[in-house]
Amino acid sequence: MHAPAATHIVEDLPPVGAMLRQWRKHRGLSQMDLSFEADLSARHISFLETGRSQPSRRALGALADALRIPLRERNELFEAAGFAHPYSDATLSDSELAFHYDLVRSVLARHEPWFAVAIDRHWNIRMMNAAAEQFLAQFFCEGGIEPPLTPNLARLLFHPAGLRTCLLNWPDVRTHFMERLSRELIRNPMDAEFAVLVDEMASYVGVPGEDSSGGRDSRRGARRRDSARPASEDLALVLHLSTGDMEARLIGTVMAFDSARSPALEELRIETFFPADEATRMQMESAF
Repeated sequence: MHAPAATHIVEDLPPVGAMLRQWRKHRGLSQMDLSFEADLSARHISFLETGRSQPSRRALGALADALRIPLRERNELFEAAGFAHPYSDATLSDSELAFHYDLVRSVLARHEPWFAVAIDRHWNIRMMNAAAEQFLAQFFCEGGIEPPLTPNLARLLFHPAGLRTCLLNWPDVRTHFMERLSRELIRNPMDAEFAVLVDEMASYVGVPGEDSSGGRDSRRGARRRDSARPASEDLALVLHLSTGDMEARLIGTVMAFDSARSPALEELRIETFFPADEATRMQMESAF
């Protein structure tokens, strides 16, 4: 796979030089700044970016570390320089990651009767436990969110037919998750597919009385308005759900593989939700 944006931003540069320069610009670093971070000379970095020199594997690894490049994009960077991928291309369905796949399934199952889902870097739901599947079925259906090949957690939250319809504190939830999406886009600005997803979610963020025209400008405006609102008294964000069958207050946590050496594992997040009060605990234990 080749990085979609790396070959046309600076057309007169070799792919690896263009990619390095683009990542450096995205991180807001000068060549001198990057030289200190990567322990390479600014002159050498300039030569790499302009194609006058080709990077060694060691130099490329040092630059990738300094630029905080995600593992999947590191593979693309090494490929552009003519090297083999340093990280496994295995997906969660491959036998190479079978142990980790079973581990995630076990975590999800053991979390019942509370909701838990596993999402990838584009927030597609790759796995969910039975409680989550039972609850979310009412949203991914005809007349709701038209079921794509893979349900998406961001779309579930922001879509007008999604969870927002039964979240009593939707403005707080919207602000939190919009900021989280924006932070992830800053971390990996080269992911064009994720950028499209973030813009789609931004087009949904409007509420009555606000500009809901969508796009990046309206997203920033919504975030500025939200940040001026008094913060909730809860010490952690509570999702206050109210449906015809139940009313629940949930606190979410995010689990990830520490020091992952595989793009698929680095990108995986396990979203778990716990009851925020005793009434929710009792209701969910009886319902799921």
